[in-house]
Amino acid sequence: MATALLDELGCGDAVQRAESWRYSRNAIRALSQLDFAPAAGDAVFDAPLREQFEWPQTRGRRLVFVNGRLAPALSDLVDADASVATPTTGVCTLRLGPTAGLVHLVHVAVPGATATRWQARLEVEVAAPRACLVEHQVGASGADVLGVLDIGLALAPQARLEWVSLADLPATTSLVRRATVSLARQAQLRSTHAVFGGRLQRLELGVAIRGEQARLESRGVFVLRGREHADIQLDISHAARDSACDILWRGVADQRARAIFHGGITVEPGADGSDAGLSNKNVLLSPHAEIDTKPALVIHADEVKAAHGATVGQIDERALFYLRSRGIALAAARRMLVAAFCAEALAGIDDAALRERIEALAAARLPAPEGAP
Repeated sequence: MATALLDELGCGDAVQRAESWRYSRNAIRALSQLDFAPAAGDAVFDAPLREQFEWPQTRGRRLVFVNGRLAPALSDLVDADASVATPTTGVCTLRLGPTAGLVHLVHVAVPGATATRWQARLEVEVAAPRACLVEHQVGASGADVLGVLDIGLALAPQARLEWVSLADLPATTSLVRRATVSLARQAQLRSTHAVFGGRLQRLELGVAIRGEQARLESRGVFVLRGREHADIQLDISHAARDSACDILWRGVADQRARAIFHGGITVEPGADGSDAGLSNKNVLLSPHAEIDTKPALVIHADEVKAAHGATVGQIDERALFYLRSRGIALAAARRMLVAAFCAEALAGIDDAALRERIEALAAARLPAPEGAP
C-alpha cells in the first residue's frame, strides 16, 4: 500500500529504482493507511493562519496558493517586477524580471473534515541580476493533509538569486517537495532551507550546474521533535568547467524525531576546475531521536577540488562546561548552544528581519529552560 500511494503521487519510481526512500518507508506506510480525498483549493481559513504569512515587509510582493491552487484574492505582486501565468495545464509559471526584488511565495495547507491531499507544479524563471525568492510553507492543525509540490527553477546566464525556503508545519501536515534547479553560465544561487515540524517532510533538491563559472551556495537546517520525520535528499551535478558548490546543513532532533540526510555531489566528465564542498553536522537531544546522514562524492574529472564530511553527536560538553562555569543554568546553556548551532546555517540570509524571524522559529522548537513559561 505504501508503494501504491507513492505511485499515485508520482514518487513510486524512486522506490523501485533506488534506495532514496528506504528510511522513510515506515512514514509513507503509515500515511498509506489513510483514505485521502482531494483538498479544496477554495478552502477558507482563520486569522491566526493568515498572520503566519502576512508579513508587512512582503505586502505587494506576495503570491499565495491554497492547497496547491493559486489564490488571486490573497496574492499581490504590484510592487515586484514579476509576473505569473495563470495555470491552464496544472503548471503555474512565475517570471522574475530584471528588477524583481523580493517575492514572497506562500503555500497554505488547509485541512478538511477528513484526510485530504493536493499536488501542484510551479516553474520559476529568473533573469534578474539580483532577486530574492522566499518560499513559505504553512498549515493549520486538524485532519491530515498531504501535499506534493514540484518546483522547476531556472537561472539565466549571470542571474543571481537568493532563495529562502521556510517550511513551518503542524504535526498533521505532510509535504513532499521536489525542486529541480538549472544554473546557466555565471549564474549564482544562494539557497537557505529551514525545515520545521510536519508529520513527514521530504525535500528533494536536484541542482544541475550547467554553465561555466556558475556557483551554488546551499545552507539548511532542520529542527524536529515529537515523532516528526524529515527526509532531505540533495543531488548536485557539476556539468561545466570552473563551477562551484558550497553545501552546509545542520540538523537537530529531540524526543522520538527521525531525520535522514543524503548529500550527493557528482562532478561530470569535462567539468575540470570544479570546487565542491559539503558539510553536514547533527545534534541529538534525546537517546530516542535518530539522524542518519550519508554524504556521497563522485568525481569523473581532473583538476578538481572536493571535500565532504558528516557527523552525528551530542552537545559539546566542553562548551557546555564553559557556559556552566559562568553561572548559566544547564538547560539554558544547552539551549544557547543549540540555537547557535542552528544559526550557523541561517547566517547567510541577507534580510536581517527574515533571518531573525526564522531563528526565532527554530528557537521556539527547542526545549525550554526549566521554569520558563
